[in-house]
Amino acid sequence: MKKMFSQVKKKNQVGWQLKGFNLMVILAILISLVVPAKSVSASSWTGPETAAEVEGEDTLLTEIQERGVLRMGTASGYSPYEFTVLQEGKNVVVGIDVFLGQHIADQLGVELEVVDMEFGSLIASLETGGIDMIIAGMGATEERDQSIDFSNAYELSGQSIVIREGEEDEIVDYTSFENGEHTISVSEATLQEGYVRDHFENPDLLIMRKSADAIAALISGQADGVLLDDAVAGANAAENEGLVVIDSKLDGLVEDQGKSIGIPENQPSFQSAINGILEDVNEQGLIETWTEASFDIIAGENAGTGWTIYWPYFWNGIKTTLIIAAVSIFFGMILGIFLALMRLTNNPFLKFIATAYIEFVRGTPLMIQVLFMFLGVGSIFGWSTMTAGLVSVSMNSGAYIAEIIRGGIQSVDKGQAEAARSLGLGYWQTMRKVIFPQSLRSIWPSLGNEFITLIKESSIVSTIGVAELTFQTRAVTSITYQAVVPLFISMIIYFIMTYALSQVLNVYERKMNQKYA
Repeated sequence: MKKMFSQVKKKNQVGWQLKGFNLMVILAILISLVVPAKSVSASSWTGPETAAEVEGEDTLLTEIQERGVLRMGTASGYSPYEFTVLQEGKNVVVGIDVFLGQHIADQLGVELEVVDMEFGSLIASLETGGIDMIIAGMGATEERDQSIDFSNAYELSGQSIVIREGEEDEIVDYTSFENGEHTISVSEATLQEGYVRDHFENPDLLIMRKSADAIAALISGQADGVLLDDAVAGANAAENEGLVVIDSKLDGLVEDQGKSIGIPENQPSFQSAINGILEDVNEQGLIETWTEASFDIIAGENAGTGWTIYWPYFWNGIKTTLIIAAVSIFFGMILGIFLALMRLTNNPFLKFIATAYIEFVRGTPLMIQVLFMFLGVGSIFGWSTMTAGLVSVSMNSGAYIAEIIRGGIQSVDKGQAEAARSLGLGYWQTMRKVIFPQSLRSIWPSLGNEFITLIKESSIVSTIGVAELTFQTRAVTSITYQAVVPLFISMIIYFIMTYALSQVLNVYERKMNQKYA
C-alpha cells in the first residue's frame, strides 16, 4: 500500500513538472517576441545620437514614403501639447505636437496617422514597429537613448511647480520638497519623475498616471506641489482657481535636452529629414503659432456653461464600452464553452492545452495581456487598438467563463447524463438538451457577475488608446484641467450600466427558477 502511494505521488510530481515545463516553454515563446534594447554604457552618454553617429539598415524613410502614411505615437491628456476633442462624433487628438506631426507629414508628402496610447507604452510600440515616431513632449534621457534615437530638440522649456494659492511663503522652490517636508507629485515615466528622483533629497513623491491626476491630488490636499513644464503648469494654474505657479529653480541643476522626437534606432535618413524640418520650424516660430492655436481649441471646447457640454464625450465612451463588453461576452462564451469541454474530456492533450491556457490567463494581469496583444501580436498583424483590446478582453473572459461552465456541468448529477444516453441521445445532444440547461441555472449568478465585471474591466483597454468611457473621462479632464468632477460623472455612469445589467440578469434568473421549480 505504501509503495503504491509512493508511485502515485511520484507520478503526480512528474505530471506537474511536465506541466510546469510546458508552461515555461509557452512563456519562452512569448518572451522571444520582445525586441531587445540596444546596450549603451551609462557613463558614456553625452546626449542623443545624431544622424552621423548611427548606422545600420536605413529603410524607414523609404518605407514611409512608399506606404504613404506616417504613424505618429503620442499620449493624449497633456494639453496643450496633445489632448483629444470630439469632431463629428469621433475622438481626434490635437495640440502642439499634433500640429508638428502634421507639418512633418506634409513636408514628407504623406498622410499622418496619430496613434494614441499610454505614455509608458510609446517606446515599446516604436521598438516593435507599431509606430514610426514619437511626438509626446518627450525629452531625450540616458535611459531612453538606450532603446531609441532622438531628433534635435524642437522646444526648450523650464520647470515650474504648481502649488495652492497662499502657500508661496511656505513653498518657495524645489528645496521645499526635500526630506519629506512636503509632497511633490509628477506624472509617471516623465522627465519630471526623473528630476525629482535625481535632484530632490529624500522626497515624498506621489506618482500619478496623468498630469491632470497630479493636479487633482494637489487640489484635494494629497500633494503639496506638482512639477510640470512651464507651459503646462501655467495652463493648469490658469484653469483652476486657487492654484499658482512658482519657479522650481532647477535650471542650474538639470540640463534640459528639450522636447525631441523619438525615432527607431539606426535610421539616419529619417533622422536627418526630421532634423531639417525642425530647423525650419524653429526659424519660422511655428511652435508659438501652434501653441496659440491649441489654447484656442481648448477655449472653444470649454465654451458654454455646465458639465452638460461634455456629454458627447461621455456618450461616445458609453457606446464604446458597451460594444467592448457585448463582443467580449459573445466570444468569451464561445471560447469558454470549448475550453470547459476540453477540460472535461478524456483526451489528455486537449485537457492539458485547456488547463495551461486557463492557468496562464488567470495568472497574468489583464493590463499586461492587453499591452502584449497590442505591442506584440498586434504589431505583427497590424491590428488596430480596438481589435487588440477586443481580442485581449475576450480571451481573458473566456478563461474565467470556462471555469464557471465547467463547475456548472460537474454540478449536474451524473445520472442525468446516463439516463439521456440510455434513451439514445448522443454526447452533444445530451450536453445541449440535458446538461447545459440544468447547469445554466446553477452558474447564472456567477456568469452574471462575470458579465458585470467585463463592463468595468473594459476600462483597461484605455491604456492602448481605445476611446471607451475611462478614456473619454480623461479626455474631458485634459481640456477642463479638472479631474474630480469628470471622475464622479464616470463613476455614476458605470454604476447605472452595471446596475441595469444586474436587473436584467435577475429577471432571467427568476424565469429560470420558475421554470425548474
